[in-house]
Amino acid sequence: MVVPLPRSQILANTISLFIKTAGRFFGATAAAGGLLSLGPSMPGARSQPRAPTPEPLIQPPEMHSVNGVLDMTIAAAPGPVQLGDRAFTGLLYNGAYVPPTLRARLGDTLRISFRNNLNSELDRPGYLGPICAGVGTASNLHFHGMSVSPQANSDNVFVHVQPGETFQYQVRIPASGRQSPGLFWYHPHAHGFVNNQIIGGMSGALVVDGIDELFPLLHRLPERFLLIKHFKCDDESEIVSINGQINPAISMRAGEMQFWRIAHIGASDFYKLRIEGMPLYVVATDGHALSQPRKMTEFFIGPGEGIDAIVIGPPAGEYPMRTISFQNEAWRPPEPVRQLAVIHSSGSSQSAAIEDDILRQRVTGPQWINDVRAAAIARRRTLSYSRTADRKVFMIDSRVVDEARTDQTVKLGDTEEWTVINTDQQYHSFHIHQTPFLVTEVGGVSWRDDSLRDTFSVPPATDQGPGALKVVIPFTDPVIVGRFVYHCHAVDHEDKGMMGIIEVVA
Repeated sequence: MVVPLPRSQILANTISLFIKTAGRFFGATAAAGGLLSLGPSMPGARSQPRAPTPEPLIQPPEMHSVNGVLDMTIAAAPGPVQLGDRAFTGLLYNGAYVPPTLRARLGDTLRISFRNNLNSELDRPGYLGPICAGVGTASNLHFHGMSVSPQANSDNVFVHVQPGETFQYQVRIPASGRQSPGLFWYHPHAHGFVNNQIIGGMSGALVVDGIDELFPLLHRLPERFLLIKHFKCDDESEIVSINGQINPAISMRAGEMQFWRIAHIGASDFYKLRIEGMPLYVVATDGHALSQPRKMTEFFIGPGEGIDAIVIGPPAGEYPMRTISFQNEAWRPPEPVRQLAVIHSSGSSQSAAIEDDILRQRVTGPQWINDVRAAAIARRRTLSYSRTADRKVFMIDSRVVDEARTDQTVKLGDTEEWTVINTDQQYHSFHIHQTPFLVTEVGGVSWRDDSLRDTFSVPPATDQGPGALKVVIPFTDPVIVGRFVYHCHAVDHEDKGMMGIIEVVA
């Protein structure tokens, strides 16, 4: 069993990160299946708190590796948050609702001293609204989407750091092998406390640089992060933010190309999104490059998912980025329409050949996805998602998670096909740690994907029968040997039991 290192071995005088410079991020505030179309839009808008005048989109602060090591301290503690006209006490990393984006390269090491200060007092005068649960609880760090070791003090979600304790993470990013450059994220994964801690604000982006080597066009493009979070207020209304801002303004010149890195780093919501009159040219999903850009006019993104895309500034004007209403939970009204941002475009349009230049981009050399497609299936497994009628218990194969129990044992080197059956009349998602997967079937319909995923939505059951998702999972990377988990990434469902334990054995 892994236990926190003795305090004498922990770095005592590490940096207190960006607490002042990230102060503006206190003012900040969603499914899987990234590019899945959900059918026609439905009417019915519902308001959320908005800034009186859209403020320019602010980019998160960044921490970079130096000489192959990203060395930092992350402290989790309660702190004040202001989202639009709502103020509340959140649960924050280093005092920021949008903490630093971590940036490293293949072959680097993440050396992170994690301090659990969730036992702090919450009675802060002058702040109204709900107080997130989660203080006085265990926590840890998970490096979502990374093909790194799940053992010892690496990406080990079975480590539970108690309030007042510190744990030293050392995560080696492989220099070669299956880990790719891309957009990932970090968040807590102490079972039972995940939802409240992420909703409170404990999540941030993680980038492994190098995707511009696959798509050289990206070298010269401005990079913009759009990090989606959500918070539920005491009156049951919900605040959805981008980079901790309500309806921020994104400025572009007509014809200008930008590189957008969109990640849903919130807890449980599912969103279908569209920018009026402005398509996206997707180059990666969940940190895995497509073989060529794909033009999309709308996309479905849920907790845990991310896409990288090139965008082109449209003709001068304002273009809203809104959610599209769809039916998530059968017993509730359709999801509301929300405006999340507005694009301000100015200047004269440039050549219409810009789109052609983007779509001509190609990734050269061998791609892992082709190996996964061609691999022989060593075993087929079926998982069944269900819940109790009162929605207090969520299960896989009719049982809740037990961290002492191993539910699936897989031999290193095997490639398996898993079918996830959803008997519930709401969206769930399938996420597995340490290795991505290839989606081959959604709702009984063949699905031809051009990139790997680490999270994907499972359609809800209907009167015609359960929903289903079929994926092919390569357990071929020696670095992933050990025990880790698979679960629904609507993490309130995970906290209520919808998770299983897998062990990959050599």
